[in-house]
Amino acid sequence: MLSYQFFKEFYHVIEEVQQSQMSFSASVANAFSLEKLQWAMQGSRKYLIMIVMELVVFYFIQKTLEIRIGRKPELTTKAFIDAEFRIIGSTVLAFVLETIAKVVVVKIGLGIIGFDFLDKPVSFLIQCYFLGFALIDNYHECFDLKLKESELRTRKTAVGVAVATGLVAQLLMYVPLVGAAIATMLGAVTATLAMERFAPVHEAEHLAIIAENSRKKNKKKQHTGRELAG
Repeated sequence: MLSYQFFKEFYHVIEEVQQSQMSFSASVANAFSLEKLQWAMQGSRKYLIMIVMELVVFYFIQKTLEIRIGRKPELTTKAFIDAEFRIIGSTVLAFVLETIAKVVVVKIGLGIIGFDFLDKPVSFLIQCYFLGFALIDNYHECFDLKLKESELRTRKTAVGVAVATGLVAQLLMYVPLVGAAIATMLGAVTATLAMERFAPVHEAEHLAIIAENSRKKNKKKQHTGRELAG
């Protein structure tokens, strides 16, 4: 779908050059302006691509961690199924939060302070952040963070990483024919390398996460046992 749009816009560029005195470079800039690129990144399209390509993202993040820190990849059927359910949850959360952020920051915030002219670039950066979060969540999942914890950690420690990763993925989606595959593969690798560089989950933090998850699980079992006994 994204590749089709690429060829469609490129065809329009050729038509514009032939029918007017507009230079080729000016036509390209006009065809692929931020405003016209918004169609692919609005709504749920980019998140649907993430869901469809999740197995690619999960695989490349696992392999990157193996190369980067020697972490043995978990490439079982159960791991892939869990990852697919997780990406559905993270993309739904990202879509909801992105929609809220656009309303609060772009439509209300910028309007109040009179900076309406920044609505498109700010909206684009918000889209980049939440797409980046969806990729980073795959990294966090490898270290046993729950979805809510992953969102909080990204917001506190990796805003820049999320924006940069999302930007890379969004731009790569426009590569003809193979854009979605390249975007998810390189997006996964970029997210992993950037997180390991700027906001890694260290071993001590990982052990603390495992211990906390185990504590919550045992507490839930005890609560269920008491309810059944009562």
